[in-house]
Amino acid sequence: MTESDEAFLADLGRAADLIEAHSYEILALYEAELRAADHVIVGDPVALRQALAHADQILADILTSLRAGQVQVDRRHGILARTIGVSRAANGVHPHESIMAASFFYGAVLATVSRLLTAFTDPVGLFSAIALTLERSISMRIREAMGSYTAFLLEKMQDVQLEERRRIARDLHDRIGHGISVAYRNLELFGLYQDSDPAKAAARAETAEKAIRETMQNLRAVTSDLHSKETLKNLEKALLHYLETADCEGVDVRLQTSGDERWAQPEVLDEAFLMIREASHNALRHADASVLLISVTITPHEFRASVEDDGCGFDPRQRPESGGVGLSSMRERAGLLKGLMLVNSRIGLGTQVEFLIPLEKAAPAS
Repeated sequence: MTESDEAFLADLGRAADLIEAHSYEILALYEAELRAADHVIVGDPVALRQALAHADQILADILTSLRAGQVQVDRRHGILARTIGVSRAANGVHPHESIMAASFFYGAVLATVSRLLTAFTDPVGLFSAIALTLERSISMRIREAMGSYTAFLLEKMQDVQLEERRRIARDLHDRIGHGISVAYRNLELFGLYQDSDPAKAAARAETAEKAIRETMQNLRAVTSDLHSKETLKNLEKALLHYLETADCEGVDVRLQTSGDERWAQPEVLDEAFLMIREASHNALRHADASVLLISVTITPHEFRASVEDDGCGFDPRQRPESGGVGLSSMRERAGLLKGLMLVNSRIGLGTQVEFLIPLEKAAPAS
C-alpha cells in the first residue's frame, strides 16, 4: 500500500467521524426538506419516524463503509424497508413519493458532506466514495420496499378477487336461485292441481312464468352488474310482492313494519330485502310451519328485522341439510353492512332469524 493510499484511508476514517458528528444536522435538514415540500409522509407521524429511522440506517452504512475502506451495506436494515413498503401500500402512498423522499435525503447528505470535506486533501475522492455508498444503500432499500409494496398489493388483489367471487355466489343464490326455486315449486303445484283444480293450476303456472321472467331480469342485472345501480324503492312493497308469489299455502303469514324507510340507506334496504326473503323462503320450504311472522323496525340509528316461525326448528350448531348456503349468504350480507345475524332455533320449537344493522345518519323524514 502506497503512502497516498494510507493517507486516503486515514482521511476516510476522519470523514466518517466528521459525518457522524454532524448526523443530527443531516437528519434535521432532511426533515426540513420534507416539510418544505409538504411531502405526504410529513402528515403521518409513524411514516415520518420510519423515514428518519431509515435515513439514520443509511448514514450508518456510510460510516461503516468509510471506516472499512469499501462499500458495505447492512442487509439487516432491509427489515425496516419492507415494513415501510407494506405501510405505504396500506396507506395508498404511491412509490413516486418514496422516490421523492429518497431524493430529498440524497440531497441533504451530499449538501452537508460537500461542505464538511473542503479541508481534506482529496475531497473529490472522498465525495465519490460517500456518494457510491449512499446510492447502494438507498437502492437496496428501495428494492426491498418495492418488493413488499408489490406483495401487499397482490395479496389485497387476491382478497378482492375472492370477495368478488363470494359476492357473485351470494347474488346467484339470492337473486337467481330464489326465482328458480319459486318457479320450480309452482310448476310442481301446477302438476298437482292440473286435473283436480284447473283454476289453481292456471294460477300456479302464471306465478311460475312470472318468476321465470323476474329471474331472467335478475340474471341480466347480475351479469351486467346493473343491480348495484338499481336499489330497492320500497321494502314493505317488495316483501308483500314476494309473499304474493311465494308458496304460503297452509301458513299464516304476518308482516309487521314500523318506522320510516327514509331513515335507512337504499343499499341497506336492498340487502335487507334479500336477507329477509331468504330467511322467509327457508321457513316456508323447510320448517313445516303453521305461522310465519316477519317483523321490520326502522329507527334513525338501527334497522332491525326478524323472521320467526313455529316449525320444526334445527340445531344452529350443526350445518342444516338444506339452506346452508342461504344462512352463510345472509350472515355475509349482514356483516358487509357492519351488522349481525342472530339465529335462535331449537328442534321442535321453531326458529327465529334476526338482523341488526346500524344506520348512518340519514335524511330526516318530512
